[in-house]
Amino acid sequence: MPWLLWFALVVPVVPVLAIVLVRWSRRVREVRALDRALSHLSEFRLPLPDAVKDALPPALRQLVQGYDDMFAEMRRREIALAGKLERYAFMELHTEDILMQVDGRGIVTYVSPAVHTHLGYCPQELCGQRVLELLHPDELPTWIEALKASARAHKGALLEGRWRSKDGRYVALEMSMRHAYGLNGTVAGTISMARNVEARNELRERLTRAAHTDQLTGLPNRAALVESLQHLRAGSHERPFVLFLFDLDRFKQVNDSLGHAAGDSYLVETANRVRAMLRPGDTLARMGGDEFVALFEGIGSEGAARSIASRIIDAVSQPYSCHGALLHPKTSIGIVLCNDPALPSDELISRADRAMYTAKRQGGNLAIVYNESHIHSLRQDFTVEQLLSQALQQDRLVLHFQPIVDAKTKQPVLAEALVRMRAEDGSLLGPGTFIDVAEKTGQIVQVGQWVLEQACRQARRLEEAGTPTAISVNVSPRQLLHVNFVRSVETVLEHTGVSPSSIMLEVTESAVMEDVQKAKATLNHLRTLGFRLALDDFGTGYSSISMLKTLPFHVLKIDRSFVRDSEGMALGPSTLGAIIDIGKSVHLTIIAEGIETEAQAMHLECLGCDLLQGFRFFRPMEAQAHAEVLRQGRAPLLTAASAQPIANQVSLFEPVG
Repeated sequence: MPWLLWFALVVPVVPVLAIVLVRWSRRVREVRALDRALSHLSEFRLPLPDAVKDALPPALRQLVQGYDDMFAEMRRREIALAGKLERYAFMELHTEDILMQVDGRGIVTYVSPAVHTHLGYCPQELCGQRVLELLHPDELPTWIEALKASARAHKGALLEGRWRSKDGRYVALEMSMRHAYGLNGTVAGTISMARNVEARNELRERLTRAAHTDQLTGLPNRAALVESLQHLRAGSHERPFVLFLFDLDRFKQVNDSLGHAAGDSYLVETANRVRAMLRPGDTLARMGGDEFVALFEGIGSEGAARSIASRIIDAVSQPYSCHGALLHPKTSIGIVLCNDPALPSDELISRADRAMYTAKRQGGNLAIVYNESHIHSLRQDFTVEQLLSQALQQDRLVLHFQPIVDAKTKQPVLAEALVRMRAEDGSLLGPGTFIDVAEKTGQIVQVGQWVLEQACRQARRLEEAGTPTAISVNVSPRQLLHVNFVRSVETVLEHTGVSPSSIMLEVTESAVMEDVQKAKATLNHLRTLGFRLALDDFGTGYSSISMLKTLPFHVLKIDRSFVRDSEGMALGPSTLGAIIDIGKSVHLTIIAEGIETEAQAMHLECLGCDLLQGFRFFRPMEAQAHAEVLRQGRAPLLTAASAQPIANQVSLFEPVG
């Protein structure tokens, strides 16, 4: 029974052996799985295959998953870095900007190939060199201070400088820099990107020159003049200078009659003539239009300034052939002596402007040195402007009438409307007090409209009273050339209902000559409406017989300067006679103004003058007194020799031809 004994001994051990065998088998599998995992890890074959991870013991799966995640992050970063390297390589190869890296000592450790394009160096030639050795010596101190400041502030820097190229030229580069810092806070290196700005700077210089240059004459413009004035003013206490402001008298007439191309040539010729007088350091600028400013440095006396002004006038005034016409230029100059650095540039120009217009008022082709009287004049003009504005608002303008008599009968046949301004104290101010100011400020348009309307109302009242007479109204140059003048006259006719033949409009030679074509068109329109037209102050301007023939005037009014002292014939008997003959030759009625003596009246009557005006016959009077004179039908001063039938009087009421 030995086998029974063996069986009895073995049977209880079998389960234990089975359990051991299972455990051993599992252990073998885990060891083999770990070997495979470790072999993947040793060969960097991450991430592990899913089958390998599934075969690992649970305790090892978490560890292996950590390796797996770490590998995935490393792989992501590797891909990102490769992308960055690729992009950097692309930019390095294709950008025109220079990329550069220097260490904390300023030694070049890397520079991109673009450096060859701009500076002519190969990258290897610059590596190991001190980068600031290439910078222009004049700019080195500024750069060092700027780099130190950016390092202390932990900020980038954007600087422009001139860098020496391989051939020795200096090239303008704009460099953007950012510092890298070590653990101790000091600069460990600097990364920079440099851009060639030669073309940009050239364009900027061209634009700056264009912004400071007058395109027509090539002279500095107003902006450049202001900069020159600021520079000269700063040192004017030690080194004074003189400012000349001048323009071309009657330039507008040239521009309008010969065309803008001729006007431009006129300006260029003027600029060239004055420019030829300049010394090194002097400045000639065009302010705009026909205004120029010349700055002469080192001139401290009025005599020297006047001498230069005379040379400018002589140079400008030389005859000039322009587009088939021979011009005789004239210029008016305002002079300001400058030795006060505190005086603003605008004030200097303003003072010169006042002096120039004083020269114009004195006849032009003249130089006037500014003085304090011009300030007084300006303040006085401002005061008059304010008083006139108040008078217009408060209806304190008054219209007087001065009768004009027939030279033979001495009977009033016409009256000139003369405006007065009543002051706040009730006194009357004559037109000489405010008309010039009104002309300059533009108030003359409103004043002239008021005068015309009141004159038309007076003419209508006289007509209704059975004593019709013509009334003469002065038209200022600004009114005549105003775009809406004719329309405003038509409006007055509609409102007053007066016949245009009862009104004579007087314009001066200077008003017509300011713009002949425009004035002629306006005058023709007014004549078509039925107005009588008179040329006032004849003999003081530039009109000619041929112009008198082409302009639609009915009446020629001789300026009082030709009548004054006619008893002594200071002007010579031929002068007045010639003027009257000129008017008669073109079939104009002749009026002489400013008659103060009987001898003047008799002499003008003998010369063939048709109508006479002056204190010898009537002084300006109010509307009521004027109506009374017409009712009485007489002049206060009549001679027996002059008494003739009224039928022989000159009539201004004939149909308009």
